[in-house]
Amino acid sequence: MGINTASFQQATDIETYGISFAIPYSLTVKIMQKLIADGRVIRGYIGVEGREVNPVMARLLDAEQLRGVLIAGMDPNGPAAQSGLKVNDLIVGINNQPISSFRNALDLVADTRPGTKLPFRVIRNGEPLDVSVTIGEDPS
Repeated sequence: MGINTASFQQATDIETYGISFAIPYSLTVKIMQKLIADGRVIRGYIGVEGREVNPVMARLLDAEQLRGVLIAGMDPNGPAAQSGLKVNDLIVGINNQPISSFRNALDLVADTRPGTKLPFRVIRNGEPLDVSVTIGEDPS
């Protein structure tokens, strides 16, 4: 269930058919709550570019963990860089939740209010490391 955002309809003499695209209801509720609280949508930001980890990448990183997000690049002035995260760190957990995909990590960060400190669990050079990151506000 969601809110329709776009629709393509084909009408004939007998019937109407087509396809519609919708924003999921759960996302709509989150956006509505942010608009009510702040008057605008504020999204968390850490300033990293990430890649999904596959088994080959995990072996190259000397990581037994097969799921997570590899930091491929970062904003040198962003929250991640200021907290001590580095390019080639493998993010395997955020706020004590395992990371299964880049989308999962992005959603966790974006839904967190700027100024909040979150614990990140990373693998660096094959060793686990805990880093506290203060979430910033998405500049876009």
